[in-house]
Amino acid sequence: MTTIKSTFINYNIMKRNISILTIAIILVVTSIIACNKKLNVFDQNNPTTESYFKTASELQNGVNAVYSSLRAGNVVGREWFFTHDMRGGECASGGAQLEAPRAELLKQPSPAPSNSVMSSVWTGAYQMINRANLVLAKAPGVTDNNALRDRVVGEAKFLRAWAYFELVSQWGDVPLYTESVSSSTGFKAKSPAADIYTFIITDLTDAASKLPATYGASDNGRATKGAANALLGRVNMQKGDYAAAKTALLQVYGKYTLTDSYSWNFDGDIRDDNNIGVATGHEFNSESIFEVVFVDKGDDNFNWGYNGEGSTSPLSTVRNQEYGITWGNVIPSDQFLNEFEANDPRYKFTIYEEGDKILTSVPAGPLTLTPDIMNIATSTRNGVTMKRFFRKYNIYEYVNSGFHPGGLNQRVIRYADVLLMLAECEAEAGTPAQAAIYINQVRGRASVNMPAVTLATKNAALKAVMHERTVELGAEEVASIDILRWRAKGYFPSIIPERVPNQVSLLPIPSIETSTNPLIK
Repeated sequence: MTTIKSTFINYNIMKRNISILTIAIILVVTSIIACNKKLNVFDQNNPTTESYFKTASELQNGVNAVYSSLRAGNVVGREWFFTHDMRGGECASGGAQLEAPRAELLKQPSPAPSNSVMSSVWTGAYQMINRANLVLAKAPGVTDNNALRDRVVGEAKFLRAWAYFELVSQWGDVPLYTESVSSSTGFKAKSPAADIYTFIITDLTDAASKLPATYGASDNGRATKGAANALLGRVNMQKGDYAAAKTALLQVYGKYTLTDSYSWNFDGDIRDDNNIGVATGHEFNSESIFEVVFVDKGDDNFNWGYNGEGSTSPLSTVRNQEYGITWGNVIPSDQFLNEFEANDPRYKFTIYEEGDKILTSVPAGPLTLTPDIMNIATSTRNGVTMKRFFRKYNIYEYVNSGFHPGGLNQRVIRYADVLLMLAECEAEAGTPAQAAIYINQVRGRASVNMPAVTLATKNAALKAVMHERTVELGAEEVASIDILRWRAKGYFPSIIPERVPNQVSLLPIPSIETSTNPLIK
């Protein structure tokens, strides 16, 4: 259970099947110690980028640092889910407590270039890219374990591709760095989005050829062949190549299965399917294709440094604080709530509302949710106004009892998403009946069991895909990208009404970049 483990930093943090440990050598280059005028030797306690990365194990430590950046607060640990969810039409402000830069993403057609939330994701993505570039540059010189070396190369290319997709899908033309930056003046100008997409596709194709289909339990959390192909499908869809997307996604089809319980995709440490059950653990389940690992070490701490570094750094996420009822910054939007069919069980798996019972430790539960303990604004569904909040990824051990970050893994890609991407590919190809087959697999999940759909036209299939992606994948950081794709194809309002009226599709280049990079104006 010691996965993605650095042997350079001697510590071991465990959670289920994974520990993502980081190494400072990616960022720090120390001097060579001169022992005498004739002989220089390296300080073994402070390796440099030249003295390190000589073995496959050291190369693996390098890719561990990329995973660490992925988990950090400026990416998946916090600002990434805000950047997506505030622009996806599924969320609304929980009240005046929502901080200004997050509210700006939610309410303004386009955020200011100085927006700190958006800027954090930009910085985090390029940190991932720079670290991956260093690993890839050092890989050719590693010869002691070719199999491990090649797998690490696949992981680094997957992670680099993921970061570049985050950038190109939301910002368009962005700088393309293919080597690690070694100079404070090593700036790049923006490259066309088409070139970025080509680079991503090349990375993912190579990653898929190098990554294993599965790992042993000790390596859960690393990128797999299925993750590379699923992301390749998503990338090709976003650039409009549905045939290539289908080819990639079919490499994943049938190799994973939907979990019986829908909620198993969002819980992990506690929680059950009926609000008042027993402890469970559903991370790395049969539906999970790629997930980011978080650890609740019980110290109620979060790494506000936003860098994922350090042998004693917290490995938690604050999503449960932001979307729960303690901070109550974000609640489901009326539009999202009203998208659910009246009898869709996924509504109660996704949303908690007044009158529901939840398990808590402080105060002792089960606890009935009443307006006075819910520090959030109201929402309206089917004409009924009350307080509601997201159940997904929330931990309800505490209600209005201070700061308690969580340790639930973030499922970044899951099999239901793959099925619905395949459905969209079939809809675009004009084969609505095949699209219905994929949609009905999702609707037929044991705990959902919604009536099958019959689709006879392209537009009907597209509308069904849009509905199903909304209710199945709500608040999972995909809607914002879906909206950009559908808007670009003119499907608002020809298929459905505009999800986020007046929104400017692409984000502005952050001022932290334009103020320092002379090649970007």
